[in-house]
Amino acid sequence: MFKKTLVAAALATASMGANAAIQLAGDAVQFYGQAAGFVTIASPDAKGADETITATIESRIGFRGVVEFEDFGPNFLWQIEGGNANHGGFDSATPWTHNDNGQLGARDTYLGLGFDGVGSIKYGRQLVAAYNYVDWPHSNPGLGNVFDWNNDINGGYQDRADNVIRFDSETFNGFNFQATVSGMESTTDAIVASIAASYQAGPVNIHGGYYNQAEYKDSAGVKKGDTNYAILGASAGFDSLTFTAAVKLMNNELADQEQIAYSATAQYVNNSFVYKLGYAATTDAEQNGNKMKDTGDTAITARLGYLLPSTYLFMDLRNYKMNAADGFDNNLLIGAEYYF
Repeated sequence: MFKKTLVAAALATASMGANAAIQLAGDAVQFYGQAAGFVTIASPDAKGADETITATIESRIGFRGVVEFEDFGPNFLWQIEGGNANHGGFDSATPWTHNDNGQLGARDTYLGLGFDGVGSIKYGRQLVAAYNYVDWPHSNPGLGNVFDWNNDINGGYQDRADNVIRFDSETFNGFNFQATVSGMESTTDAIVASIAASYQAGPVNIHGGYYNQAEYKDSAGVKKGDTNYAILGASAGFDSLTFTAAVKLMNNELADQEQIAYSATAQYVNNSFVYKLGYAATTDAEQNGNKMKDTGDTAITARLGYLLPSTYLFMDLRNYKMNAADGFDNNLLIGAEYYF
């Protein structure tokens, strides 16, 4: 289901599955999307670096459906989702690297079957299982630069990927699990296997996952892969107050490198106002048991949000200190998201 990354950030400790999708043919054909984006005023700490102002557009649309049959047991599941309509991506120096943005099928796009009382199996472009919890709730707001895709061990981990086969269980007494296999488009030797699970016990949700890519050789006979990570996290909601925390252990076995990332957030909702603080950090990476100097990173973020029907207005302060930087790069974000 469509993830409301910012509205969900304000309202829950796990991604929200429902939204005001427009039914074109009942549940079988639904139209949905978001109009979203923000302006960033960036003030780098490095001497001589220029201050910049950019506008990032994250608007996208999609179609999905659940088709039920009279004489066939499982439901048919499908989704076609467009990428962010930001005309070239986030990197102004290399805009061609994001040329799939705005295209239908650039985000979660799959076919599958859903079995009542069991779960669903889908194939196509999707998230790998463990990444669900890296992304949500532990990379919001603005912690992904440190906790998500950042590492100093050359760990090229998949997040959303093509050629993913995925199973999602239904929830049994508060417990559910997910499993994916992917990465086999060039050779099955390069298989990426990932599992994840969560358990809801009253106000507390405990979740974790494991990701592993096998070692393989490319067409030139060069060894690649042999990377993995494990994530363990929890969230706890008490009326208007929510806390989250997680640790992620990353390994590049081929190079004998490892690094640990941490994330923690606290959020308070008062009427329509949302106040949220976030912290993420990585340790110095290690190779062969020795520290790789100046490879630790830190993110400190704060958010003021305001809730309207199907809409979230927000202002963020995002501060990053990466590697051997003397001080923090400071970023002010002002944006909005509207969902339909």
